[in-house]
Parts: sequence; C-alpha cells; structure tokens
Amino acid sequence: MRKYVGERIKKLREAQDMTLEQVCKLTGIEAGRLRAYEEGTAVPSIGVVIQLSRVLGSKMEGLLHGGGTVSESLTICRAGESHGGEQGGTEQSYSYKSLTRPGTAGHLMEPFLLSFDPAVAPGVPITHDGQEFVYVVAGAIDLFYDGRHYRLEQGDSAYLSSSLPHTFHGLGEGVARMLTVVSSS
Repeated sequence: MRKYVGERIKKLREAQDMTLEQVCKLTGIEAGRLRAYEEGTAVPSIGVVIQLSRVLGSKMEGLLHGGGTVSESLTICRAGESHGGEQGGTEQSYSYKSLTRPGTAGHLMEPFLLSFDPAVAPGVPITHDGQEFVYVVAGAIDLFYDGRHYRLEQGDSAYLSSSLPHTFHGLGEGVARMLTVVSSS
C-alpha cells in the first residue's frame, strides 16, 4: 500500500501540473517528506493524506485505495482480506491498517486500526478537515487536543473536530490499539 499511495500522490500532482514545491507550499509539508511519500520510503499519516487529497483534488479514499471498483452502498471486508497491510513509520507515532476494502468508491468515512508503540516519540499536533471518532481497543492513549491532554483507557471513546490541533500517543508498556473513523468531506 505504501508504494501505491506514493504513486497516486505523484500522479495526481503531475495531473494537476503542480510542482512538488507548489504542493508543499499549499500543504505545509516539507519537500523532502513529500518526495519520500511519492517514492514510497515514508508513510503519510491519515491527516496528511487528507491534506494532500484536498490540494490534489481527490478524496481521501482515492489516495488510499485508488479508483472505485466496488459498490458504495454496501461493502464487506472479511478478516484478513484486502486491508493493504499495516503502514508503519508515520510522523504521528502510529502505524495504521485500513479496515475497508481497496477500490470502494463514495465513502464519506474511512475506518482505521491504529497501533501505538509507547517507545516512539509523540507526533507534532496537526489539523485537517473533517471529524474523527476514536475508540480505544487495547491499552491507554494520550489524546492531545486543542492544548489539553486527555487519557483514554480501553473502552473509552472520543468524537472530535479535526480542525483543532490534535495528536495521539500510546501510554504504558505495551502497544496500544485504537479504532478510528475519519470523515474528510
């Protein structure tokens, strides 16, 4: 998935006849980081995918999964089927796995399973369009939101506007896992 997301970013940028520098200026992403995304050597966080999709005239699922090939009225993704693999190494201190089938058109929400290694340094708070719903599946998560820290334990949930600065970080000894559903419309 990492390679294909990067290829889609580059193709959309080129289709818009935009230079790498122009996209960087509009998104605030550093040129070296954007280049790494395009080459598939770095993984954009979900918030960065949303920023890039806005600038490049795509929907978030278009960058993540490519063109739509599956009915948008009902999609079922069976366990172990077409999640695109876990994407690690984002600048937001988590790895993520898409929980929907690639090629699904028309989604207004994107569900992800995020994994947080507490040994990884916290990410810098970001903002992007949309809203998020999060549910802690295992462990504990620090939610930094609009200048305040909130501790979320297993079973806790939060609904937030993504337009305010936010980031998540794993707490404790083991890997924490969180279901998140992001809307970007």
